[in-house]
Parts: sequence; C-alpha cells; structure tokens
Amino acid sequence: MICLCEELSLSYCGLDGKIAILEDKHTVLKNFGLNDGSWLNLWNIDCRLLTMFNQSLDAHYDWFIVVYDYEKFCSDREIKEAIIWHEIGHITYPAGKNIICTDTEVQCDRVAIDYGQKEGIKKILDLTLKMARSLNNEVLLNRTKERQKQLHFI
Repeated sequence: MICLCEELSLSYCGLDGKIAILEDKHTVLKNFGLNDGSWLNLWNIDCRLLTMFNQSLDAHYDWFIVVYDYEKFCSDREIKEAIIWHEIGHITYPAGKNIICTDTEVQCDRVAIDYGQKEGIKKILDLTLKMARSLNNEVLLNRTKERQKQLHFI
C-alpha cells in the first residue's frame, strides 16, 4: 500500500517544484530485488538506504522520494535530511535506470553536503559499507569507499 507521508517545496533552495515522500514497502523491495522484508534483518540492511527518486506523472508533484519505512526513515534527522538532499541532487545529476555511476552519486552527496548534511552523508556511507560487508558485495564496498575517498572522508 502506498502512503503519502510528507510534501516538500523546493522553492527554499531556488528550484521550482514539489516533492512527495511516499512509503511503499512492496515497490521498494521489488526494486531492490527482494521478495520479503525479512531479508532486511537477515542481511543487516538498514531500510533507510533503500530509497528511490522518480519523476512524477501526478499533476500535484514533480518528483517522488519513495522510502521503505517512513517512521524508520525519520528516526535520525541527519540521515533523513542527507538522503533528501542527495535525492534532490539527482534533479541536476540524474541516474540512469539500472546504472550506478559513482561520479553521479558523489555529485549528489556534494549537493547534500552543500546544504549542511556532511554528518548525515558520513553516516549513510558508513551504513552502506556495513551493508556491503554483510552482503559480501565487493562492487558496493568498492564504490562506497570511492565515494568516501572523493568526499575526503577517508
């Protein structure tokens, strides 16, 4: 079930448009290749990292940030704000479908940092490293370390 959780206006950062934050467990799981939320605990995946950013076809919104669990998403303000600003960065630095480009992700991280979310981005990258190790995913591990390196966190 899709739940509209929050609306954001982009006028305060010099952009036109509105973003809605939606909670949709099924879509997020499907997008990340998971059949059941139980895998999140088994593989030590922090569900706040499983976000999607999409252009909207709804006349009321320009973009959607889709999260797995809105309550958990809001549990750490630094992480929440860093994710929002990172996703807003994708307006300027779009990501291709099923393509992960480290340079694009770093540019979006920098947008978040420019809006005061350096500590949140550090936390996100630490959580991503933890997840990469738990999943034994060398590609994710190396790309995350590269993001940290480019942002001078390591």
